[in-house]
Amino acid sequence: MFDTIIMKARPIPIDPDIMNQYNAKSTTFYSEETGVLNTSYTINDEKLPYMKYIEGSQTLTVQVSMPKFLYGDNVTMLTEADIPLFFEQLQERLLQLFDVYIPYSEWIISRCDVCCNFQVGKKVSEFVRMLSRQQHAYKNTIVYNQDQTVEYRNKSSRIMFYDKHKQTRKEEESKEIIERSKGILRLEVRPSDNDLRRFSTTRKAVELLQKPFFDFMMERTLAQIEYPEEVNDMELSWLMENRENLSKIETVLGFQLLQSIFDESVLRQLYTSSTYANRKNLAKKIAIPQGNCLDRLAIKS
Repeated sequence: MFDTIIMKARPIPIDPDIMNQYNAKSTTFYSEETGVLNTSYTINDEKLPYMKYIEGSQTLTVQVSMPKFLYGDNVTMLTEADIPLFFEQLQERLLQLFDVYIPYSEWIISRCDVCCNFQVGKKVSEFVRMLSRQQHAYKNTIVYNQDQTVEYRNKSSRIMFYDKHKQTRKEEESKEIIERSKGILRLEVRPSDNDLRRFSTTRKAVELLQKPFFDFMMERTLAQIEYPEEVNDMELSWLMENRENLSKIETVLGFQLLQSIFDESVLRQLYTSSTYANRKNLAKKIAIPQGNCLDRLAIKS
């Protein structure tokens, strides 16, 4: 449902002596807003790995993975019931650390990763390869390790699909977490500021960390996926009707196989520009019987 978030709250008065007892890293800087010297503290906690406090504005920033905070891993997907539990435990933790009580309504979101796990079995790599050949409007497509991660991004937002099992192995998670991540195609969406403000003009956490915002981001993202077709039980009768084009059919089938394995940038290295253009034109002319290649990704209700 949600993973990494960055939230801010102010004014939160915290005694500098409390900061110092946690060996907080402090930096003094000149504030253009107030015209005076200011001090910021960076704190790393076992439960809250990154926090920043600016003394002058009394602003506390927290960056945390919600499922890791609650359950110790982010393979576990949050439910609606986990959201109030998260705020409750966060409140308790900050009270323990800094002796401050922060109402839920005070938190403002500056980043919110909306996520979902899709169990696709042994087809994770196929999905990533399929997605790597697609474009999203106003976003650049970036592929990592060919069949592991594909990302669509611009300056304001990001969509990422990746093999969760390979990630947990790379990060040397526990055997139990690695086993649970098998077959998971992970989708993570980092909404733009405009997306956040569409659901909350002030970007309040209590308004954004809710199912309607999750549903909106997931539905819009999944609707942009194109599902190309593949050869589906070619009939001998069709081949007999088109046997004068048999050599061309063989060429198209070979080209489509390469398309299913490699992305366009790789294929352009294999072919000359003219041959590549000819292969694409031939594939359009030869209407080989086809069917859907992969099942559509869908959120389970």
